[in-house]
Amino acid sequence: MSQYTAVLDIGSSKIICLICSPDGKGRIVVHGAGVTEHRGYKQGAMVDEQQFAEAVVDAIEQAEKEAKRYVKELSVGVPAPFVKLVLNDGMVSFPDGENRHITHQDIEELINSSLKFRKPEGFELMHSTPIEFRTDDVTSPNIPLGAMADKLSATVSHLFVDSVFKRLISSALDKIGLDADLYIGAPLSEGIFVIPEEERAKTAVLIDVGAMHTDVSLIKNAALVDLQTIDVGGWHFANDLSFGLKVDFSIAENVKRRYVYSLDYQDSIDTIRIPGEGAFKVEHEAIQYIVEERTKELVDLIAQSIKEMGVSLDEELPIYLTGGGVSLMRGSCEYIERRLGVPIKVRMPWMPRLSSPNYASAFSVIDFVVHAGDDDNAGLLQGAVSKGNILDGAIKKIKSFFS
Repeated sequence: MSQYTAVLDIGSSKIICLICSPDGKGRIVVHGAGVTEHRGYKQGAMVDEQQFAEAVVDAIEQAEKEAKRYVKELSVGVPAPFVKLVLNDGMVSFPDGENRHITHQDIEELINSSLKFRKPEGFELMHSTPIEFRTDDVTSPNIPLGAMADKLSATVSHLFVDSVFKRLISSALDKIGLDADLYIGAPLSEGIFVIPEEERAKTAVLIDVGAMHTDVSLIKNAALVDLQTIDVGGWHFANDLSFGLKVDFSIAENVKRRYVYSLDYQDSIDTIRIPGEGAFKVEHEAIQYIVEERTKELVDLIAQSIKEMGVSLDEELPIYLTGGGVSLMRGSCEYIERRLGVPIKVRMPWMPRLSSPNYASAFSVIDFVVHAGDDDNAGLLQGAVSKGNILDGAIKKIKSFFS
């Protein structure tokens, strides 16, 4: 009998719950989906905690109704504004410089040694991922199980979740008798999901434009090595149009979605229909100016973030665009890459349902949970569950989900 699991993905304007199972061929089957809107968050705090809790419950109940089954296990994707990233080195030396085979226990000791730093106040560890391993003079992204060495070291990427965010989720889930089994940093899971493994071997950039913010993530191998959040998203585009055209936000959102970048709008007129009020005409050139000025600002902020990460913007750097903020606007990718001066790719791994950048983050959490239990991914979930049951318990639980 197939095993089912569920994920809850928290966006800046929407909450997505997916109930899924594997199909035995390495693919994901979606049995139920629930999507609800909430009032979002600002400066690391929910605008309306009660409404947020109601939206969480509603999304889960929608997914349960469609799947015709209750959620029993739940993993939560944590958005960038509630994530804290810390990089620190770890090392394991064997007694008397003795060469011996590296074991799983050595990997765990390495990760634990990298946790010897002052933890961010108000945050709890979610998971820890070595960026790459160093055995003697050899550096490799692969876990060196069985290799002979007298010492093992690595720089480890630690992701923490905001304790207040975690309490809000727990409080909401408590209303329906649930608790979250795992908290997973969405910037990491999405980077691994969207960017092909070979392109992450050196470094790659993921740009996720959401409703209220844009996250710029620097990914190397299977680890997050830098993260910046820009307080500009798709909502700001629609808000600019609402102000500039003097129309309601919902009307402006429709104008934004219809917009096509880089068309010659000179002397053309657009008709905007307002329910109950008829229609009025506006010069397309005005819409173009509003949309593209905001896009220029966003792209310049993205370029600044990448520069601050110490990465050169050149054609060798893989850059991927995702999220529902602008990637669904026709011509947006081409416009952004011209502005940045480097190639940009939009990629959403194929899914049998909801195969759209809007759902990349939610599916990435499922993908992360599935593959974190693989033997060659030891360490991905270090710290994801309570202290004293850090790695083995998490991996056994995940394997039981999908066995």
